[in-house]
Amino acid sequence: MMTRPRKVFTWFLALTLSALLAACSSAPLTGSLAVTLTGLPGGMAGSVLVTGPNGYSQTITTTTTLSVTPGSYSVTVSAVRGNDSIVPPVYDGNAAPTTATVTAGSTTPMAVTYALRPGSGMLWIPLWGDSFEAVGYARSQLLTSGSPTPDVSLAGTTNLGEGIAFDGEGNMWVSDMGGYLYRYDAASLASSGAPTPAVTIDATAYGSLAGLAFDASGNLWTADFMGNRVLGYSPAQLAVSGAPAAAVVISTNSGSLTWPVGIAFDAGGNLWVSNLFANTVVRFSSAQLAVTGSPVPTATLSASGGSLAEPYQLAFDADGNLWVSNISTPNTVVRFDAAQLAGSGSPTPAATIAGSSLGVGIAGIAFDASGALWVAANNGLGATSEIRRFTNPGALTGSAAPTASVIITSIGKADAMNMAFNPAPANLPINTP
Repeated sequence: MMTRPRKVFTWFLALTLSALLAACSSAPLTGSLAVTLTGLPGGMAGSVLVTGPNGYSQTITTTTTLSVTPGSYSVTVSAVRGNDSIVPPVYDGNAAPTTATVTAGSTTPMAVTYALRPGSGMLWIPLWGDSFEAVGYARSQLLTSGSPTPDVSLAGTTNLGEGIAFDGEGNMWVSDMGGYLYRYDAASLASSGAPTPAVTIDATAYGSLAGLAFDASGNLWTADFMGNRVLGYSPAQLAVSGAPAAAVVISTNSGSLTWPVGIAFDAGGNLWVSNLFANTVVRFSSAQLAVTGSPVPTATLSASGGSLAEPYQLAFDADGNLWVSNISTPNTVVRFDAAQLAGSGSPTPAATIAGSSLGVGIAGIAFDASGALWVAANNGLGATSEIRRFTNPGALTGSAAPTASVIITSIGKADAMNMAFNPAPANLPINTP
């Protein structure tokens, strides 16, 4: 028979164990990570990846408090772009701190701050004349016709600005007919001035440089106008100033490259090149661009009537159709539909924009985020250039003289030979590695 002291002890032990179990069950097993997002316009979503112990991974788009197990967590912030119909701005984000330790029962704060990337949300035009200038127009200035002062005007050391392209970090690359490539970092695009290029590539050993385009691997390609070549520079070569030999040189083969000027990649990674005085447009496959050589183009488009009359700049639309600006009389912009690009031939353009709707001296062409086509017109020596917007150009058939929905005049007393939206529309085959 159990004695009374033993009964009391057993009762006390059970009570103590019960209290301990209750205390353990009520102790917090999780903590909180409070991520605050600021700097984005109302309704615009961020992109913040939170990772942590045991494979934890969560993407958040707005200010959020996460309930998580204790441990160390990291935050990776991605740039986001707006939804604008002409040129969406890009916002870059930074986290402070980028890693945080969460303890049970406590809340750990983490702030993510977004800011507009300098030079984004704008149409940029390099001007070719007595002195180099690149002008940028924000979306608000592109909505209606007029003669607005550019939001940003950059002066440079060259007077032969020709091609333009943007990389994935928003840096602007400009080619020079004198034989140079210049990189202007995004930060230098915030306001007007005369910034020093962050990188200068000396390609004078080759000749004069015209059109620019990035491929999907981050190589920058340019047309060597007078050398009848196409040059490719690797990302490593583009990182520092110097005079490196081009990583890949594509030379002419029986006139395949004759005064090449405009270049553009299609969605399949093929490079298209316009030959100014040969009145042809040629295609090189991605495999042909892998090594230096003189390959035969995989397709050659030749003139049919006046379909190609000193073809200058090239641009692909979202449907894979190729648009070409012709700077010789009668100054047209023509469209070759995707089906017409399968092989060599002299196809009649599916559409031709002609007449007084374009002005004279057609050169630069580019598509905005809505699919509207912008055309730069150089109105003669000593006259000011202008740009014109044509909505729904894909609906055009045959020869037409559509009315421009927007005309921006007084671009400058220099030739607008090219232009580019920063960032490029997401639905176009324009690489920004």
